[in-house]
Amino acid sequence: MYLPSDDSIFLANIVSRYHGILALEIGTSSGTILRELSKNFRVVVGTDIDFYSLKHMLMMSRNESVICCDAASALHNVKFDLIVSNPPYLPSNKNHVDKSVDGGPTGIEVSIHFLTSALDKLTGDGKILFLFSNLSDTCKLDRFITKNNLVMKKIAQKDLFYETLQIIELTT
Repeated sequence: MYLPSDDSIFLANIVSRYHGILALEIGTSSGTILRELSKNFRVVVGTDIDFYSLKHMLMMSRNESVICCDAASALHNVKFDLIVSNPPYLPSNKNHVDKSVDGGPTGIEVSIHFLTSALDKLTGDGKILFLFSNLSDTCKLDRFITKNNLVMKKIAQKDLFYETLQIIELTT
């Protein structure tokens, strides 16, 4: 399970500005962002591939709905006003594999997988909020956004001593 850190708190603060009916968090882990979503959305769903993270999260709070699945693969025929993700975004470390932070060889592969899974789950005017790091291959992310005709808006940036985090909003 990924314990809340600077990135989770940063995204949770931004999420608090959004309101709607249906919200989805992909990769919910500890539930920090999911709980923030539940304050401003009527129905909130979180997904995570790690059953034990979801079980631990539910022991802390039983107000959120969670589904153990890969990204948004178990969700069909439902559209969300907001989809949020703080995916694993660091490039793979061959000496130490940690699935909670390992975003693939260039750090962006898991993010693109999450986004691909989310695109058909978005309402017509829905938004995707997405966090990534400058340590990831941002050119690969830009190509994905262009290929899928998405509109990107930079929402916030946080400079840490070792990386820069960005939150972007994607719309169709």
